[in-house]
Amino acid sequence: MHQDRFYLPHTPATHEIWLNGDEAHHILHVKRAKPGTKITLFDGKGFEYRAHVTEIFSDKLKVFIEESKSVDREPGIDITIAFSIPKGKLVTFLIQKCAELGVKTLIPLHCKRSVVDIQNKSGEKSERWNKITIEASKQCKRNCITKIEDVMTFDSLMKTAHIYDLSLIACTKPHTKTLKSLLNEHPSGKKIICLIGPEGGFTPSEIEIAEKAGCIPVSIGHSTLRIETAAIAVSSMLLYAYSA
Repeated sequence: MHQDRFYLPHTPATHEIWLNGDEAHHILHVKRAKPGTKITLFDGKGFEYRAHVTEIFSDKLKVFIEESKSVDREPGIDITIAFSIPKGKLVTFLIQKCAELGVKTLIPLHCKRSVVDIQNKSGEKSERWNKITIEASKQCKRNCITKIEDVMTFDSLMKTAHIYDLSLIACTKPHTKTLKSLLNEHPSGKKIICLIGPEGGFTPSEIEIAEKAGCIPVSIGHSTLRIETAAIAVSSMLLYAYSA
């Protein structure tokens, strides 16, 4: 039986808990819950809680947790997408769809040709973007939430390339291997990062720096894709190739 899902930003210590803030507003004023209404809560750490409403007020409500259990709906691969921020609302679309797919981490990346620079507004943007990932997890029944890192410069990110089993940089460099052929050469991998550049692509010097850091240049296809399209396409291909 379908139950509406809501985010619980902490692990409950008792069976009876109070909910307030945005989620309480949604339950009370959008879903118009009453005492006895059954809901599902998830904590973003893999746990799911079956509960029902016991008391309601104008701005908060009390629920009783009937059952708690660990429910793993995550893919068997840890994907990080580092992306140059696209213009306008396209970044919302990118974050939403990558979160729905099960991408574990998103890293906003500032490159030499980046058009959008939010380095001075990263805190403000992160709060709004985190809400998008929460809503995505609610919608697609993930019990974990995609993590969005603070904006990183290209050079800073290169210092972390070695921590991944496979580090990729999407580019249109001549004679670059296709992602399909590369994945055939690497039949296993648990922790993977792929860098998606700005509209004008990575500069030759950035690609050279990335290769020296251990990143492998790959081509996603014959077309030159938009940032958000490339991020979703790469995520889907990696999930298809490596998920059990």
